[in-house]
Amino acid sequence: MPLENHTANAFLDLPPEFATRERSRVLVLPVPYEKTTCYVRGTEGGPAAILAASHHVEYYDEILRDEPFRRSGIHTLPPLESGDSPKEAIEAIRKEVSGLASEGRFLLLLGGEHGLTVGAVRGVAEHAPPLTVVQVDAHADLRDEYEGSPLSHACVMRRLADDFPSVQVGIRSLSKGEADFAAERNLDIHYGHDIAAARLRDDGERRRWIDEAIDSIATEHVYLTVDLDGLDPSIMPAVGTPVPGGLLWFELLTLVRTLFERRTVVAADVVELCPVPGIVAPDFLAADLTYKIAGHALRA
Repeated sequence: MPLENHTANAFLDLPPEFATRERSRVLVLPVPYEKTTCYVRGTEGGPAAILAASHHVEYYDEILRDEPFRRSGIHTLPPLESGDSPKEAIEAIRKEVSGLASEGRFLLLLGGEHGLTVGAVRGVAEHAPPLTVVQVDAHADLRDEYEGSPLSHACVMRRLADDFPSVQVGIRSLSKGEADFAAERNLDIHYGHDIAAARLRDDGERRRWIDEAIDSIATEHVYLTVDLDGLDPSIMPAVGTPVPGGLLWFELLTLVRTLFERRTVVAADVVELCPVPGIVAPDFLAADLTYKIAGHALRA
């Protein structure tokens, strides 16, 4: 378990010498942004819950077989305060992320609602073009607007579609309009039901969807966005809009590992955790996932 007398209120509660901004290759940016959630609210508490749970995550990664933070450190930045409106907030996120991305480090954002990804991708892309967005999500997020807002969390991938190719994984909830848009643009979507069907195969092809998803990425640089409702509610119930039939833990980890092995992932976010009082397992899962992503970035 984490040792005593380390940096408090920071990701993993690391020893100070492994958490300084000067030496750390990974920067963790909490973004407690929540303006457009439409079912269960509470994602603004997600970053704090992930940071708190991370203090109980083992430093040793059983998959990478080392303590990844020792490679070059992980520094936690102060929470980003965004503007009053979605437009102001996304611009503030873009500006902050652009400045951080210019340092050439790996940036890992903790949300907050998924709307923050629009600003984050735009900021990162200023320093790592061309860029493909790999989205893990239950929802396609391809609406042109939702509840009167074109910057709703339900519109994330639509706002990015004109400027960035994408690969969408785990999708199992979308409107007819979104389906029509996806067909018109020939978007690369790997639906939840197809992933579940592959899970039931016994002919050695269970992970073929992962290879197909990554092989379809046309750019070297990738931004990874993980909406936690992309996972099945049986392991991730603490989200605002849970949808049955999502990815399981090791399926997601295999996707992440393979993505880092085959492409250059320059930044990532973990969003839409909606903490439930008294239920800490989802918070811990999100923290463990964040460390797994950081570990691959440090190894790369």
